[in-house]
Amino acid sequence: MRYLISFFVSIVFISVTWSQKGGSFSFAYSDAKIEKVLSDVEAKFDVKYSYADSIITGKKISLRNTLYSLGEINSEIARQTQLKIVQIDRRFYSVLQEESTPVKNYVLDSVLVEGFLAKGINKTNEKVILYPKKIETLPGVTDADILLTLQQLPGVKSPNETAGGLHIRGSTPDQNLILWDGIRLYHPGHLFGMISAINPNVDQTVNYYNKATNPKFGERISSVIDIKTSNDIAGKTKVNAGINALNADVYVQTPLLKDKLGLQLSGRKSFTEAFQSPTFNQLAKKVFQNTSFNDFDDQNTFGFQDYSAKLNFKPNDRSEFSLSGLWIDNNLDFKNRSEDSVVTSQAMVISNFGLSLNWFQKYNARFQHRLLIFYSAYDFDYERRQQASPIEFEGYRKLNRSIDSGAEWNFAYEINQRLKLDFGYQVFGNDVSHLFNSYNQNLGLVLDLRQNYNISHVGYTLLKYEFQKWNFEIGARYNHYVQIQDNSFEPRILLQRKLSDAFVVQASYERKSQISGQIREDFANDLSLENYVWVMSAKDSYPVQKANQFTMGFIYKRNSWLLDVDAYYKTITGITSFTFDFQNQFDLEIHKGNGFTKGFDVLLQKSAPSWRAWATYTYQDSQNRFDGINGDQYFRINSNTKHAVNFSLYKKWNRLNLALGWFWRTGKPFSTLNTSNEIASYNSETLPDYHRLDVSAFYQFKNQKKITYKIGVSVYNLYNRHKIISREFERKYTDLGDFIAPKYTLQDYYSLGITPNIFLRVSF
Repeated sequence: MRYLISFFVSIVFISVTWSQKGGSFSFAYSDAKIEKVLSDVEAKFDVKYSYADSIITGKKISLRNTLYSLGEINSEIARQTQLKIVQIDRRFYSVLQEESTPVKNYVLDSVLVEGFLAKGINKTNEKVILYPKKIETLPGVTDADILLTLQQLPGVKSPNETAGGLHIRGSTPDQNLILWDGIRLYHPGHLFGMISAINPNVDQTVNYYNKATNPKFGERISSVIDIKTSNDIAGKTKVNAGINALNADVYVQTPLLKDKLGLQLSGRKSFTEAFQSPTFNQLAKKVFQNTSFNDFDDQNTFGFQDYSAKLNFKPNDRSEFSLSGLWIDNNLDFKNRSEDSVVTSQAMVISNFGLSLNWFQKYNARFQHRLLIFYSAYDFDYERRQQASPIEFEGYRKLNRSIDSGAEWNFAYEINQRLKLDFGYQVFGNDVSHLFNSYNQNLGLVLDLRQNYNISHVGYTLLKYEFQKWNFEIGARYNHYVQIQDNSFEPRILLQRKLSDAFVVQASYERKSQISGQIREDFANDLSLENYVWVMSAKDSYPVQKANQFTMGFIYKRNSWLLDVDAYYKTITGITSFTFDFQNQFDLEIHKGNGFTKGFDVLLQKSAPSWRAWATYTYQDSQNRFDGINGDQYFRINSNTKHAVNFSLYKKWNRLNLALGWFWRTGKPFSTLNTSNEIASYNSETLPDYHRLDVSAFYQFKNQKKITYKIGVSVYNLYNRHKIISREFERKYTDLGDFIAPKYTLQDYYSLGITPNIFLRVSF
């Protein structure tokens, strides 16, 4: 704790020595672009303007050579351009069109790029912001699925073609922190992760961090996906409803007390239990390959659902309260009968439930706080039972449960116009348990049983300082893990320099830690996508994972062109052979190890009023090493795809929108087995290259009653290329004897074939 106190005191001491600028300055322009004028005003008066590129494009201004105060030059800009400049606080201003809705009294994110890939996606200093309801269509994405949309960004991969299986900069999906109104999500997917479990038609904002993460975020060592639903209170009841080839959904916003109290409700339910569309059949064929699951009908079913509710209360202009709830549920029930009349039944339930209470209080123009209290529960229950006769049976059951609860108290203080300080305290409680149980008519056998809990105390601080063309964000996070008896001090640094109106360079460093993660279990599970369990760190087995990431890059934006380049180097410690599934049947020891990832992401984009084209390239080299495995030498991780390329095009014709995208990457590595069923080489071979072509389109119109209709279609893998994407060694069980003498086999998994989807949305 002394590190955190010392750091905080140093920050405050430094900050009080800086002061703000003022006065009048000389300006002279002749038909100059407005973006040039705004940049000069920012530099001289030390202010910041937030605006959308689209509203200032083509606008110019002329000023005679004289002294101008900030108010005078803002008035001239507004008069000559018909734009409106609204002061947000003592330093920040928003540039709006005259008919735009006035902004709220808080600081907007400084947008570096508007329309990053698509309208509705923006990039700021430290994150990418998604507005799902505003996103133009993207290739192969139906209804702006949040996690599939993120996969369009450079550096975000899903080697197994799932929505929830996000591998970001060499990390695994369990190393991503996914929040919904502060609720922790452990299973963010439906249909075994093939689609996102977050309803994309809810009014919400998605903040995606992959570097220089704000120190208020911890708990995971990779990216942060922070989803925040709207705090607005609707002036009248609004309804948004839709249906596609998998599910139907509805979202309702209604006022309960004018401008004071509002309610938001959403629900989404699959109809795959009653009707199996071609879309579902294609997804099921991919998900359940190499298993006994086939021929789904009204007796053998798989279904999913998710529901959310939010109550917003604003007693006055300075206070906001909200209560949010979320329930995500997946349910499988399947039976089949073999030729010798053995009945095998399999049932699975995966659920994620959570509640959160948020309180925002603004005390004055400089000081405010946010309080979050949350509870999150993840449950996994799977049972496989074989009934040979009324009195002869054997079965297997797997249970996994994770409970998170805690509170966060976050403060923000504006020291002066250039300097802001965020700080806070957090306390978390985590309880993680699992049980593997095998049984028959004679006995029951507990294969594995574990329960761990921990309480974490966290303090953090972040200093934001902007001076002329420099931007500094310097902060730290201190974690004290009580039961684990470990600590972690985590600096977070972002440096940014605007070299010109078009060119920005930046560098960052961050350190993170993680005390809970997933390991692969090799017991009798017939579900290849769900053979992982959540466990908590313990000194005698699973160490605390810790990661360091260094990045350096630049953004070049001129006229309608955008070039974004970001290079990174990442190290990780505290991983185990169970975490990354490198064990053989004669070795039950947990091998500890470390790894690294180096790579870079590139985006080149050209934008026009009615079309947009972009290309992305990602290079990634991720390797791990474990004590006592592979001669203690590094080898490629399972998900490593060294090169990935995407070419996409978006075009709009009046009410018709079309997007086309081609995706290519190198194949995944795989290991080989020898005649003794031991690993002969660790990820030394590579599968063939992978590629596909996706297309999406929608048509939107309104009728005389001002009801908006949106009709769309998407096709994933248009030319139906069906190739191997993964080769894994799996432990096989035919009877209880195989628990003593394990058997392994290599299993091939193939890509998703051509998969069409259609949707219809109605809003009023």
